[in-house]
Amino acid sequence: MKRTFIAICVLLACVLTEGCGDSAYTLSKEEAAAFNGATPEVKQLWEEARKADQANDYLAAGNSYRSLLAKGITPEQMAAAQTALGGLNIRLNEAAAKGDASAQKALEAAKQSAPRR
Repeated sequence: MKRTFIAICVLLACVLTEGCGDSAYTLSKEEAAAFNGATPEVKQLWEEARKADQANDYLAAGNSYRSLLAKGITPEQMAAAQTALGGLNIRLNEAAAKGDASAQKALEAAKQSAPRR
């Protein structure tokens, strides 16, 4: 009985920690190509978001991704923008926890602009 309990705990720990990485928020080739045929305005916003994201300009990237999500985009584009925003949020929180001043500033700005419930 004790061995079964330990085995279940180990299995549960493996399953829970598997989802903790940011690999779920890495864009696939299909997601990265989702904006290739987009309108010029949407494609430009995507490219601006990706450029800001890669430069760790958390605030600009987050705002651009959220703007994309508010537009009339395809389901594939929506999935790509959500995946990219999820990855950005993970990196933002990790950087803020390590003391990155720009990440902390971006988190504070996000809290200030979040809708109140």
